Amino acid sequence: RVTRDFGDNGAGGPARGLTYAAPPQARVVSPCGGSIAFSGPFRSYGQLLIVDCGRGYHFVLAGLDRLDTETGARVLAGEPVGQLGAGEENGRATLYVELRRNGQPVDPKGWFRSRG
Repeated sequence: RVTRDFGDNGAGGPARGLTYAAPPQARVVSPCGGSIAFSGPFRSYGQLLIVDCGRGYHFVLAGLDRLDTETGARVLAGEPVGQLGAGEENGRATLYVELRRNGQPVDPKGWFRSRG
């Protein structure tokens, strides 16, 4: 379930991606086939992955508790790449998903719609 949509205003300005509420320990899959450009902890985002999908597109997946891949690995669309944590006070975990095209954030909903 989307809890913050692309472009929604918040304390840090407009959202540059989508924030999902998910069950604790939910498995996270790659939204595209490609290579892992970054895999590891990043600032306050927890474990973070950047998937290079080709043609200038990169997906950022943040808020993971466990990573099941590493920088440089090849992944398929739908392949498990990590797992969310135990969740927050409301019993839900949070996943942040950002799509960038040539370094600029774009609404990822179009990507998901066009690929089923």
